[in-house]
Amino acid sequence: MKKRLFIAIDISDDARKAAADYISNISKHHLASFAKWERPQKLHITVKFLGNTEETLLRSMKDVIDQNAKMTKPFEIELIGTGAFPNASKPRVLWLGVRQPSGAFADLARRIDTGSSELGFESENKSFNPHLTIARIRDPHDARELAAEHLSKAFGPIRFISSELVLYESHLLQSGSIHEKVDVAKFDA
Repeated sequence: MKKRLFIAIDISDDARKAAADYISNISKHHLASFAKWERPQKLHITVKFLGNTEETLLRSMKDVIDQNAKMTKPFEIELIGTGAFPNASKPRVLWLGVRQPSGAFADLARRIDTGSSELGFESENKSFNPHLTIARIRDPHDARELAAEHLSKAFGPIRFISSELVLYESHLLQSGSIHEKVDVAKFDA
């Protein structure tokens, strides 16, 4: 049996509230069906998307996560700025920026990528670009005005300390996905 898994860093309650307020403000002006706004309780920063994973790999993946968490000291993350993937003229994802100047987050993501690729997961072929997804766009042509407004807004800075990695299972439902915590690995303090 397979589980749809990803590894993430949760955001603080203050960051979650600030992001939820931002989503509420911008979404009430853009109620169109082309944007699916993330629910505040689902907001997270993805470190590595694993996808459909055989349950037989779950223990090994937990070991990779635990080992890397033990090698990581808690670090500060700053949510600041706005952006869109791939760009404002054809937006597919709207996001809030993530900055982590010490490089600890990027190092952690590299180690997780290496460890998971040793278990057979696909290695990332692009540099780590952490972000907080706030909306997914169904039709990018209809969303240009929304993207332009989003990019014109300021957000943050909101700072918090990250102290753990979370392994999530994503359950896909007709009403949207639900994320369930499978494992939590605390950083070495």
